Amino acid sequence: MLRGFPGVIVHDEWLSYQDYGRTHARCNAHHLRELVAASEAHPEHTWPLIAIKTLEQLNDAAPAARDTGHTAIPAPVLNPLVSRFVRTVNLGLLLHPPDPGRKQSKTRNLLVRLRDYQDQVLRFARDLRVPFTNNQAERDLRMIKAQLKISGGWRTQHGAHTWLRIRSYIFTALHNAITGNPWLPTATTMA
Repeated sequence: MLRGFPGVIVHDEWLSYQDYGRTHARCNAHHLRELVAASEAHPEHTWPLIAIKTLEQLNDAAPAARDTGHTAIPAPVLNPLVSRFVRTVNLGLLLHPPDPGRKQSKTRNLLVRLRDYQDQVLRFARDLRVPFTNNQAERDLRMIKAQLKISGGWRTQHGAHTWLRIRSYIFTALHNAITGNPWLPTATTMA
């Protein structure tokens, strides 16, 4: 269904999602949670808190840039924050070197993903149509999971499709009513 999707797919770290669509962004809510865990596991290190603060500053800069008609965070704001983020991740990698022959720590794996997928992690700052997280998709799926839990499932495939179509229509109508703008699908999220 999404193989030919022309927009941006926002998702968590599952590599299988990379098979869908052409352009990807990583969910930063997941990164923030993992960075908090890294700061708790390594209270002697400041890099996780700096990475958190930098991502939050980029996220805060996005609406201001959008409100002034930009399609990306302006370079004078973006470049120093991206530079700090890259330096912070590199510092973390120096403090958590690879351990040959052993399974790598969760912290090391997070840092490698932040380095290797930096363009996807920071896509929200370079393309203001892309959300910071995929939380909306997860909230949308929560209702589906609740429906399954309550009723045990739908009686027919047609019933499931109808329920999902109605749910999609209601979400779109609410979005349009709240924002006052028509909703144009330029990015999609995967939970």
